[in-house]
Amino acid sequence: MATGLPVLLREFGRTEHARVCEEPAGAYANCLAVSVRCAEWLRTQAIACDLLRFSGSLTPFPQGSGRWPFHDPLEIRHWTVRVGPWSIDWTARQFWPEADWPELRRVDSLSERWSLTELWACHRCPELVAHPRHRELAPIGLARAHREVARATGGHGPFEDPRHDGTPSLLAPLCACGVDRQP
Repeated sequence: MATGLPVLLREFGRTEHARVCEEPAGAYANCLAVSVRCAEWLRTQAIACDLLRFSGSLTPFPQGSGRWPFHDPLEIRHWTVRVGPWSIDWTARQFWPEADWPELRRVDSLSERWSLTELWACHRCPELVAHPRHRELAPIGLARAHREVARATGGHGPFEDPRHDGTPSLLAPLCACGVDRQP
């Protein structure tokens, strides 16, 4: 692990964005927002880091927050920060309530959980999201509201999120630098 990274993660863990994600309902739907905030902050501390996007969970999330227990796991997308070979996941508890916070795992071990791992933004990418609202935390109660919709619709939604009203539907292009997208 990068020298000083554990100390920096404890420091970031004291921020509002990270603290909200300590509880499963707070972590729900915040993986991109908190990962972007963490990556931006780590970069100010001279830590080279990337964002990873995972798609297609290989297992369901029966204990997950919000809509995850009712949602097709193959349709789920998830974001984390990568520093070297490590994935830093501030929102793992939205899927696994007993996960460490943050959950630190080697990126190469995550193929056990996800069918696809892609480099979302490499350490050179200046733009991590397409719109500033994508950096905002989910509104309080979004996990509860999405769970109710999922129960009523068999997991099909629609799952409205006020953070993205009127914002671009595309979050950002995968690694705008054009480097190899496989981590």
